[in-house]
Amino acid sequence: MQNQILINVAPGETRVALLEKDALAELLIERRSERSVVGNIIKGRVTRVLPGMQAAFVDIGLDKAAFLYAGDYLPDTPGESQEDSSRGRRRGRNVGRVVPRIDTLLREGQEIVVQVAKEPIGTKGARITSHLAIAGRHLVLTPAGSRVGVSRRIDSDKERRRLREIVHNARPPGLGFIIRTAGEGTRREELEADIRYLSSVWEQISSQRAKAPAPHVLYEEPSLPLRVVRDVANADTQRIVADSEALYQEIEGFVERFVADPKPEVEFYRDPEALFERYEIEPAIDSNLGRKVWLKSGGYLIIDQSEALTAIDVNTGRFVGKRDLEETVLKTNLEAVKEVVHQLRFRNIGGLIIIDLIDMETAENREKVYRALQEAIRADKAKTNILKISELGLVEMTRKRTRENLVQQLCEPCNYCDGRGYVLSRESVTFKVLRDIRKDLTRFCGRQIAISVHPRVAEMLLGPMRGSLEELQEELGRELEIRARPGMHQEHFEVVALDEGAPVELEVPWLVATTRPEAEAADDAGDADLEEEEEEPDPEDLVDETDEKLPASVPALASSHAAAEPIEVAAPPSAEAVDSTTQFRILPRSGEGEDG
Repeated sequence: MQNQILINVAPGETRVALLEKDALAELLIERRSERSVVGNIIKGRVTRVLPGMQAAFVDIGLDKAAFLYAGDYLPDTPGESQEDSSRGRRRGRNVGRVVPRIDTLLREGQEIVVQVAKEPIGTKGARITSHLAIAGRHLVLTPAGSRVGVSRRIDSDKERRRLREIVHNARPPGLGFIIRTAGEGTRREELEADIRYLSSVWEQISSQRAKAPAPHVLYEEPSLPLRVVRDVANADTQRIVADSEALYQEIEGFVERFVADPKPEVEFYRDPEALFERYEIEPAIDSNLGRKVWLKSGGYLIIDQSEALTAIDVNTGRFVGKRDLEETVLKTNLEAVKEVVHQLRFRNIGGLIIIDLIDMETAENREKVYRALQEAIRADKAKTNILKISELGLVEMTRKRTRENLVQQLCEPCNYCDGRGYVLSRESVTFKVLRDIRKDLTRFCGRQIAISVHPRVAEMLLGPMRGSLEELQEELGRELEIRARPGMHQEHFEVVALDEGAPVELEVPWLVATTRPEAEAADDAGDADLEEEEEEPDPEDLVDETDEKLPASVPALASSHAAAEPIEVAAPPSAEAVDSTTQFRILPRSGEGEDG
């Protein structure tokens, strides 16, 4: 397989596209304001210890405190397997042993050295661990360990023994190492150079940890392009293309020093046409971020991401097959699982994932699809766990999540629908307007009314719902003026009285007003209760602070005539409609139907 790494550098943003067989496989983005902190080693300070959660929160210099589970703070135990290609530790490391209480391990204010295992995602802070691991090109240094492990992706027993022996003889005493998949076939000299580099990094960290104030970064991972070259470039990588001359020179030196033969070609892109446009990366990004993803056969996937899980639904769409239904379903599912894996990698979807395949009649076909899914997932470097296909055609799987997915990086919740993905239909809003006006009919007392609504709702009121509007006008005894306001939210509407009329009583729920004598009596009663016994006052005895600003004659239900002097009453921020004669808010209403 001939792969390429394309690197686009712009002011404040760097994007790296991984191409496999000329198809976009993964997209990685790093922005100056959101640089990744995964892998950084930091001296932090414990801010809270929570025995009930067996966890602690640690200040590591980020906006939110990082989360440290008790099991992630335990030292390595003898006999624990370290043969893992990942930089972190396997989640099952604490199975079969008792984890001590967190309050016996840590105390508030204690300074500890930790490493970031997961980025802050959404409202959650970073996940950290004290099991430090510093990655090189061929090796991972584990300072707390003393063993030499080998990646499980290296299958040859002979090669595993050779690598283990080289590293064991060359490593400094007391330091552990894990041989990465990229170390397969590496010469002794290259492994020894990696050991010297990682050992020097650890010496620098050790010299800083005692004198550095907390929080303080002791070790920082290299920039995104260098991390990608270090972790991804291998014998299958044909070339690396960068459109920044400074970065090109940096990568060229890195490849020459650290990447084993055969080395990929490093190229500086000089053409005036944008790099990602030249290789059609931009349209591929846009097409792969949609909720619906089409398959070549005519079927499609529906991808719904939520806080709890990601659900992927497989549909035949326009694909009708040729022979029988079972064959059509099998072909669609086989094509779908390959595209599912591609979407998981491209979008960097992690956590719990449910794949709803099209139901298959035979267990043999379900097994074929399951094997195809396992084969496709081999190209994914993230740790995954897949369960067998159920009788209902569901696949439950997990994928390790270390940073925000691509949708979270590039998108934000819709400010029109508040991230729900839908709004009330214009028919629903129309009926709601009519119901709420009829409910408050007695308040208008024959006055002329104007209703401001979204243009699409106005079309309904003046079109299909014209009959219902005329019935309401007859009940009101006046004609209702419908105003289409283009900038108004579809779920919102506003009611305004246009003329003078009889007194209008308005409930003001945000204002609890009492007369001055009542306030004084409440104060006296409160003082007497405090003298007899210190206890919480009855809510009915409480007086709002606004009483001091209101005349003694203002009742709980504000009432005013057109000839009366205007009374200034502070309105809640959401109220907009104002009766020009009384200065009162006259039934400003929202889509939720709250009284003004």
